[in-house]
Order: sequence, then C-alpha cells, then structure tokens
Amino acid sequence: MQPDTYQMLAARQDHYWWHRARRRMSIALLHHYGVAPGAHWLDLGCGAGGNLSVAQAFGPDLVVGIDLSPLAIGLARTKTARVSLVQADISFSLPLSNSSCDVATIFNVLYHEWISSEIAVLAEVARVLRPGGLVLLTEPAFPVLTRKMDDAAMTRKRYRRSELIELCRRAKLEVLLASYFTSFGFPLLLGLKAIRLIRALWSGAQLGPEPDMLPLRPIVNETLHALAMIEATLIARNIRMPFGTTLLCLARRTNGVATVY
Repeated sequence: MQPDTYQMLAARQDHYWWHRARRRMSIALLHHYGVAPGAHWLDLGCGAGGNLSVAQAFGPDLVVGIDLSPLAIGLARTKTARVSLVQADISFSLPLSNSSCDVATIFNVLYHEWISSEIAVLAEVARVLRPGGLVLLTEPAFPVLTRKMDDAAMTRKRYRRSELIELCRRAKLEVLLASYFTSFGFPLLLGLKAIRLIRALWSGAQLGPEPDMLPLRPIVNETLHALAMIEATLIARNIRMPFGTTLLCLARRTNGVATVY
C-alpha cells in the first residue's frame, strides 16, 4: 500500500463498519469450525495490525504477523505486545517450520501488486499449516468494482468466487466455505461509480476522493455495520451470499503436500 493508505487504515480499522464486521464474522466462522485455545496462528500481510485481534479472541499460545512494509510493522507493533512481528516478503519462503501453525489468516493480501504468485503464497501457507489446519482468506471481489480506492491500496486484481476456490485447490487446500460478503454494498458502489463517471464526463472536472475514502457520520457507520452483521451471521452459519464487495474463503490443509504448479 501507499504510506498514506497505511495511515488511513490504522486510523479507521478499530471503528470502521466493514473492518469490525469482517473481524466478528471471522471469529464466528473459526469458532464454528472448531479452533481451540492454545493454537499457533499466522497472520499473513498483517498490515497495520487491526486484524491481529481475531487471533487474540481465541487465547492463542503464539501469534506471528508477517508484512513486507516496515511502516506496517511499526503500526502493528502499537496494537499489541503479544504478537511476534516479522518483516518479510511473503512471495518467497515463509520463515516458519513445516506444520507449525494451526490457523492462518490472509485479510486482503493476495490482490496486492507486491504478490507475484498467489499459488506460491498459498502453497507456503499449506506447508506451514498442520494437517487439518485452517486458513481464512478475504479478498476484494469483482473487477467491475475497481475504483480510486484500489489505486491507493495498490490493487493488482479483484477476484470471483471460482477463481479463489481454484487457487486454494491448486495449493492442496480443501475449500470448506466460499462466499461473497456485503452484498448490499455491491449495487451501492456500482451506482456511486456510475454517478461519478457521468459527472466527470459531463463537467470534465477532476473528481475528489470517493465516499469510502472519507470519514463516515457515526449514524451511517453504525447502520452499515448492522447490515453487514446480518450477512456475517448468515455466512457464519454456512449460508453463501451470491455477490458482494468482498470475497471470503475458508479452507483446510489436506494430508497431501502442497505443490506449486
């Protein structure tokens, strides 16, 4: 990400509706699939550290957060003292032993310009997971939703459900659940994008920041959070959403050896 995008993320990750709902959904899903206290966790691409609280909700014995950006590592260090933070390029071998983790989380990482091969990253995750270990991924969905926020976040691509499932399968990860999230946001973002394009064509003027890059009024933030939590509750009960702004996938390492191909 751009440095100012990390700062924006650090400022909003504790209160912004989407981050809060995604964390609560992740915790509920992992509880549902039997993650127990005392597990060893890996948060890949930990960014500013807001999602490390997902692991802390389970009373883990060990949590390792990895990110390439020294700025991200510095911001994450202010979130918690109970996490081992490592600056490393996840496009290469992870600095962890085989079968050393019970759970891995990857919150909006594979989409990034710095990732040269999603398969290589997922194969490494499969390597460090114990047989039966879980990996929870979220990624931005649908290329049609690409906008200025994607430029700020250095987005290389947005995914469809079938693409993410295939990536997991090629890395020898058994997909347990794959669903879109925040379906109500899909027509909203698409409509806002269309309006902005029409205004730009009509006036020829440079448009300012998009709504999702600006602070929200508390009542709007809480309303969107309530809507997102309805979906989060359904997804945590294994009910799939047919579309949305975000894609979620929960997978499990099989007994096979992950291979890049």
